Amino acid sequence: MLFGYPISATHDNWLHDCISASVQTIHAAVDGNKKYPGWPTVLPAPYRKILNLRTGLRDRLKAYNTAVRKLQKLERDALLDALHNENRIADLVSGACDCVTLDKLPKVAQGPASELFSFAFDLLTDLGVRDQQYAKIYASAAEHVCSFCGTEYFDAPGAAREALDHYLPRSRYAFAAANLRNLVPMGYKCNSSYKLASDLLRRDDGTRRVAFDPYNHAKLSISLDASEPFDGVDAHTPKWEIRFDPDTPAVTTWDDVFSVRLRYQRDHLDPSFRGWLSLFAKAARRAGVQANSDAALIAELRRLEEGFNDTGFQDRGFLKAAVFRMLRRHCENGHKRLLEQLRSLVAPPAPLPPITV
Repeated sequence: MLFGYPISATHDNWLHDCISASVQTIHAAVDGNKKYPGWPTVLPAPYRKILNLRTGLRDRLKAYNTAVRKLQKLERDALLDALHNENRIADLVSGACDCVTLDKLPKVAQGPASELFSFAFDLLTDLGVRDQQYAKIYASAAEHVCSFCGTEYFDAPGAAREALDHYLPRSRYAFAAANLRNLVPMGYKCNSSYKLASDLLRRDDGTRRVAFDPYNHAKLSISLDASEPFDGVDAHTPKWEIRFDPDTPAVTTWDDVFSVRLRYQRDHLDPSFRGWLSLFAKAARRAGVQANSDAALIAELRRLEEGFNDTGFQDRGFLKAAVFRMLRRHCENGHKRLLEQLRSLVAPPAPLPPITV
């Protein structure tokens, strides 16, 4: 991803903490041969009044209790291990720890666990927690775009909500379904067309991989410097080489899941490149750039590069800046074909005189 979200947006995580504590209370009762604590006693005391009327939560905690009581101690402990490990988000995405997926847990408890924590996720909306999290993220961002692509705009709080994605999918990591640390705003295309239910921790063949931590991630930059200025999808479009800095194993996961390089080339670079060249030509003419001066052409490319760098992610400024940087560097290295193309754009050939009869 291109930048991270503020960790402060995950601090109001009381509902997840409440449900996790209730699950541990159930296990303690079963291990101690004690009766189910009942409703709302099964909840931590500070949250009983807030959640007392949430009968759906009551029923799902009771169903989880019924399922757990059918299991042996080792099986119950496996559930508690999953509850603990699935919520070590930072350690999981970095590869520092691992956890089992839902389908590897005792079958009788899979449904009740999934339904309990999925219901808690839905409660985040009713209780206003989801809106508070999004408002914090939106307020902290200099540019209101999806951090997974940098091209989809986020609407302001009060509008229809952006997708709140389960970074680790709840279909596989049910115990993290209501954990704000595992919930990230994401643009519609990133969420619904690319990520879907992809597992950030495992490849399709089941092998382990690492991923970005959405709440502990420094800004990533894009470079097109290794691109060739011509002979891409056609003779006059660059052959793009898209690189990211720093280039870590998490970049590979991000690109595999979100098809970032493909989308940048197909949806932005290829269709927009000629328009961005026209923008260069118009800007150069307005500035009075002398087409026969390589230094003047390079200076104008630098000016546009720096200007779009300043706009950041707005209107794909980061991509435009990378394009003009690539062109500038090739011109500085004396790329004759490119320099000739830019000269012809700034000072196009004079029209032929009219034919007289």
